[in-house]
Amino acid sequence: MSSWVEFRFSHLRRWREYAEKVAKAAHDLEPNAEVYVIGGVAEDRITVLSDIDILIVVKRKLEGREKRELFKKILIRAMDVYGLPFDAPVELHVEDEESAKRFFELSKKAIKIE
Repeated sequence: MSSWVEFRFSHLRRWREYAEKVAKAAHDLEPNAEVYVIGGVAEDRITVLSDIDILIVVKRKLEGREKRELFKKILIRAMDVYGLPFDAPVELHVEDEESAKRFFELSKKAIKIE
C-alpha cells in the first residue's frame, strides 16, 4: 500500500475524533446545533477517496452568506481551538432544520455526535 493511501486511511480511522472536534466548535458557536456523521463513513463504506461528511443542523433559519460564514467559523475553531488537523478529510454541511431534511432523506444512516 502506498504511503498516501496509508496516510489517508489513518485520517479516516479517526472519523469519530474529528467529528467530536467539529461538534465542540459548532456547539461553541451554536449551542443548540445537532451534529451528525452521514454518508459513507456512517454507512461503513469507507474507501481511500472517502471524506467524513459532517452535518451540522442549526435551529434557526440560515441564508447563503450567513451559512458560509458559520461554516468558516466552525472549521477554523475546530482547527485552532480543538486541534482538528488542517488536512483532515472532513466535509462540513451547515444547514438549518428545513434544509437538513434533504440530507436525512438521502442518508441510509446518520450517527449523532454529542
